[in-house]
Amino acid sequence: MEHGNGIDSRVVRGLGAVNCLSWAMLGGFFIRPGERFSLAGTPYLLDLVHRGSREVVIKKGSQVRITTTKFLECVHGCIFGRFRQNVLYMMPTARQVEALSRISFDPILELNDGIRRYLETNTAYLKTFRGRSIYFVGAVPQKVGGTKDSVSLRSIPCDLVIRDEVDLMDEGMVELSRQRLRDSELKLEWSFSTPTYPGYGVDKLWQSSTQNHWEIKCSSCWHYTCLGRDFPRSVGVIDGRWERICVKCGKRIDVKDGQWVPAFPDRSIEGFWVDGLMSPRADLGQDMARLERMEMESNRYGRSEFLRSVLGIASLEADYRLVEEDILSCCQLEPRWSSYEGPSAMGIDVGNRLHYVIGIRVSGQTWKVLTAGEEDSFDGLLLLIHRFGVRSLVIDAQPDIHASRDFLRRLSGKGVRGYRCYYSELMPSEVETDELEGRIKCNRNEWCDRVYSLVKDRQIQFPAAASLPSDFPSQLTQTARTIVENEQTGVKKPRWVKLGDDHYFHALLYFLLAGRWLNVSIMDREQKKRTPASAACRYLIRG
Repeated sequence: MEHGNGIDSRVVRGLGAVNCLSWAMLGGFFIRPGERFSLAGTPYLLDLVHRGSREVVIKKGSQVRITTTKFLECVHGCIFGRFRQNVLYMMPTARQVEALSRISFDPILELNDGIRRYLETNTAYLKTFRGRSIYFVGAVPQKVGGTKDSVSLRSIPCDLVIRDEVDLMDEGMVELSRQRLRDSELKLEWSFSTPTYPGYGVDKLWQSSTQNHWEIKCSSCWHYTCLGRDFPRSVGVIDGRWERICVKCGKRIDVKDGQWVPAFPDRSIEGFWVDGLMSPRADLGQDMARLERMEMESNRYGRSEFLRSVLGIASLEADYRLVEEDILSCCQLEPRWSSYEGPSAMGIDVGNRLHYVIGIRVSGQTWKVLTAGEEDSFDGLLLLIHRFGVRSLVIDAQPDIHASRDFLRRLSGKGVRGYRCYYSELMPSEVETDELEGRIKCNRNEWCDRVYSLVKDRQIQFPAAASLPSDFPSQLTQTARTIVENEQTGVKKPRWVKLGDDHYFHALLYFLLAGRWLNVSIMDREQKKRTPASAACRYLIRG
């Protein structure tokens, strides 16, 4: 029996058992009606399959055929026994799962007998081949007992977890998906995405990887060019057309003359950068005209999206973002305090550790941070509350509602006004307070604006920089405001986004919320003289 390309089926099966791309090409597989799978123009795909490492990261431009290639590798692994357990294929939402299955994956299964003969179950969320299943899930968490959870992720033992567009997924669900690999010998993780913000999602994973670049060798001068890294010098006009060019001699170069070169070959996570200029369907003329138009219009948000979707470069054209110089300019000469008679306010951000900010109001619009740091336990926070005369407190309600609620119960009868804070982007500007439940709700964007403005306008005083936690200034820079477009409605609106560890930013925000119940503090000279932390007692302050 011959396949669609005239090759004997036994040859196809023999080669196909070794490599999924050989299987697809020799089998003459269609990826959509009238279009067969081919590596023509996409030689970079060859080394992106059957990797030996457990974790593979791909940051990419749009339409570079990564999703199709990785789906074929999944199906191949189920049919030929590479996977003994299941595959978990994650997308940001259930709606995206349904669309991807209907538009991209179902045609592959329906058009190719070499795949269809092994297909036992085919729904939008489940595809089974020879007893091994690919489960498709939307990485949207549900609230279970006050914490984020997902029944679909908890119930699936897997050999492989795929995170398609990882930048758009809930971070808690990304971590939960890793637990599905605990009973696997393979423990494979593939994450790929068009990057969004620097130091976030796939860009963060890429930074800790081998960082493979597709280096194209010029046939004229033998110099190597990476299209994305060397852009815009890597494209130019030859004979009236935009072409890929050598950055050294300016001659035309061809993607097929490239090879993957790692910047850090000894790292355990394999990372690849597949920029959109590598795609055989890239219209360089249209891309450059689009970029030129945005530059002329000073369209920084359009330019940012170009960098992401075409070049695969994380970008943040933020209109509001603090820099470390802003924080340092608010630092005073005196070190952070070791105690204070009160009254003071406290903000607490809850994570693996408990980050806190304690301070006072020194005028109607001016604030003073007395100390900041982190604790391992709530017991440590109780000691700080006593030592600094804290009278009002706001704590992050997430991620563990029970822990924050129990902590506030321990403050009952101690003269401390405590609240759990919930963020919302839909509510009006006024803070909602529920005294009975000990809960407040605020507009996240507006209060992030307030933190930014307070620091920018130097209406807040920080202790001497040398006495602050070393990561305090940097964490205040890891939240920024940008413009986000709703995929369903197309509506654009500002939103503060997380770029990295930002615990102190939110602890400061919670401190400002708690300070709403503070009167202006008048510090007498004796208290001010004796309470700042000296060089000796600074070691007693944990965090």
